[in-house]
Order: sequence, then structure tokens, then C-alpha cells
Amino acid sequence: MIGKDTIVTLNYTMRNGRGEILENRRTTYLHGSSAISPLLQAQLEGLEPGQTKKVFLKKGQENADDDFTFDIVIEAVRQAMQIHLLGGFLGSGKTTAIQQACRLLSKNGILTAVISNDQGDTLVDSAFFEHLGIPGRQVTNGCFCCNYNDLDRCILSLTGHDHPAILFAESVGSCTDLVATVLKPLLEQYSGWHPTVSVFADASLLPDILEDHTAFDPTVRYIYLKQLEEAQVIVVSKTDQVSDQTSLRRLLTKYYPAKTVLYQDSFNNDHILRWLQTLEQLSPGSDALPSLDIDYDLYGAGEARLAWLDQQLVIESPSLDAQKAALTLIHHLSQTSYPIGHLKCLLDGTTKISFTPTGSTDHTPVRPAASTTLLVNARIQTTPASLSELIAEAIQITEKEHDCTIRTLTASCFQPGFPRPTHRIP
Repeated sequence: MIGKDTIVTLNYTMRNGRGEILENRRTTYLHGSSAISPLLQAQLEGLEPGQTKKVFLKKGQENADDDFTFDIVIEAVRQAMQIHLLGGFLGSGKTTAIQQACRLLSKNGILTAVISNDQGDTLVDSAFFEHLGIPGRQVTNGCFCCNYNDLDRCILSLTGHDHPAILFAESVGSCTDLVATVLKPLLEQYSGWHPTVSVFADASLLPDILEDHTAFDPTVRYIYLKQLEEAQVIVVSKTDQVSDQTSLRRLLTKYYPAKTVLYQDSFNNDHILRWLQTLEQLSPGSDALPSLDIDYDLYGAGEARLAWLDQQLVIESPSLDAQKAALTLIHHLSQTSYPIGHLKCLLDGTTKISFTPTGSTDHTPVRPAASTTLLVNARIQTTPASLSELIAEAIQITEKEHDCTIRTLTASCFQPGFPRPTHRIP
């Protein structure tokens, strides 16, 4: 039945006051949103799939310049989707968890979609989800909080086109303050959606961050800790890579005794199901999760300590060593002395390779190839100039080692700007 925050699919024929057909099409919209005239929506309240109705918009109402009639057939009505916001530092395992959740849910006939987010505009994750066949959109050139309207457009686009039951929105790893700037505005705009916030943390890096034994700048650590502070659920990821889980659990109990904490290997179906079930049981009210007390000057300084590089490369090798050369290039980049937030690459648009502050467990087989493409997303604690120099040196060394040619198609290297959220609800 059509009501507040239901997703409605209908067919309609629109006529003017002379009976001429102006439109005849199918559309999907969120009931209660601004996508369709409020006066028209009010006339659809209570209808169910298969029912028909003639609704009217008279001249002068909502600036209508004529009398309009709509013959409407209700095709489908369903409850609004679940939207799960994922926060957490660079390389914390968010993308892997989403990938595995989408795979598992699709096996059960549950439609999913993903919104990726980054400070740059050429994203490994977006291309990777596209390769996997998972419907997606992306918010680029800034975090969700500073591009809330873009996030909203992505949500409505996916709702209208792909009809997901569950939507995952993965925030860029340098972002925090999601509750005040994203979750609460979503609750005000779509009261029936009940968004959640999970914050992921790499099990190997987390103890050093909590005990302040990390190579990251204190302002970068500040962002990491604020991410954990605002989490509804802390997901300690990559637990299969940690031998002493007892000490890890003791540490989390010490610092976050009141938090819901999940210890997760995202390649374990039972762990993914437990995470999804935990999110379903969270309290939907905004009062259940207070906004952060956050110093935006420190937050902005932390983001400015990280350099962002997005570079698309083509590697050509007469000896059919192009893929091997790509892995060599990635290896040279990963050996930098600068603290790595995340180094993720996409080989030939299909194979994702990832390095984080705790290393990499990727084992990528290579095949003979005269040419290969490589998309590099590097997020490293240094300056843009140093990061540009780093990849230039890696390219030069790789060309000599493999007697290959490496061409840059596109490149961008920069520091994130100061965070200025579209909305912030205390």
C-alpha cells in the first residue's frame, strides 16, 4: 500500500485541459520525496499494485499553467530500501565486506547496490564493482558530507533504476563525522529509511592506533579515532590475519566498553550474515547516536597530511611481460618509506591489487601479455609533489627492468580540501 517512504512504480498518461496526451511513460519514485508533486502524491495514498486512479492538478496549483489529468496504473509498491553507511580508515576492509555481502545477498534473490566515494574522480572501487556486475554510482571529488546533494542524487538514481533492497554507501577513508552530516540529514529527508553506520578497522593496525604507536601523523590518527567514536557498530576486519585475538578483544573492551564490536573475516559467510543481522537490529532513531564533538581544524589538517594520486597507465611489452611489469611497478610503489593509507590498483579492469598500512595478502597470477592497463589509486602520507615523484621513479625503474614502455593516460595528484559539510545536525 502506498504510504510515506514506500517506493512506487507506476505507469501514467498525462493530458492537458484539451485532452491532448503530453506524456505516457513509466516511473519509479520515493513516496513523500520531492520527485513528484505533493498534490498528486496525496491522491495516491493507500493504493496497492494493480489499482488504477485518475488524479488531477488544476491550473494555478503548484504553478500549473493548465488543467492536467493523469491516468495512473500502480505497478509495484515496496518498502524503502535499507541504506548502510560504511566508514573507517583507508584500507580497513570496507570494499571487501561490501563485495562479499552483495554476493551473498544476491544468492538469496536480494537486490543490492553500492555508492562509492573518494576525494579523486577515477576510482578503482567503482570500476571493480562494475566488473562484478553490482549496480553502482559514485560520489567523487570530496566526501559524502561535503557532497550530500550528489549522494542524494545517487540514491534516488539507484532507487529509480535498479530498485535495490539494500544499498551500501562506502565513504572515503579520510572522512568522519558521518552521523551529523549524512545519517541525520538522511533521517530528516527519508524518515522511514533508518540508515546505519558501520566503521571498519584493520585488526593488525588497530592496536597501534589505539596505543599511539603508529607512523601516521597525530592529526591523521585523530581522524581514525573519531571514526571509531561515532560508530554504531565497530567491525574489526581481517581477523584471520591476527594470531592474538584475545589481546585485541581486551584492548577494544578497554577503549570502547559500550560499543557493539564485531570481529570479522569478510570472506566468512557467517561473519557477513552476522554483520548484516546486527545492522537490521539497530535503533533507527537519530537520538540513539549523538553527533561527534569534533575539531574541524584538526580534521582538516589530518586530511591535508595525505596526498591523493589517481593515475591510469598503459604498459606495453614486446616480450609479453606487461602484466609482470605492472606488478613490479606496484611493488616499487609499495616500498615507499612514507606511511601508506591505501595503495589500490586495478589490472586490466578486472583484477584488484591492494596494499594497506599492514601490507598485502594479494597473490595475483600473471599471464603473457603484450599490453595491459593499470589504474592506480595511491593515498599516502606525504606531499603531492613527493607522491608524483615516487610514481615517476617507479615507472622509470620498471621500464628498465622489463624493457617495456609505460604511458600515462590520465593523472591527478593533490591534497584533499578543507571539509565543509553541506549539512551538519548537532
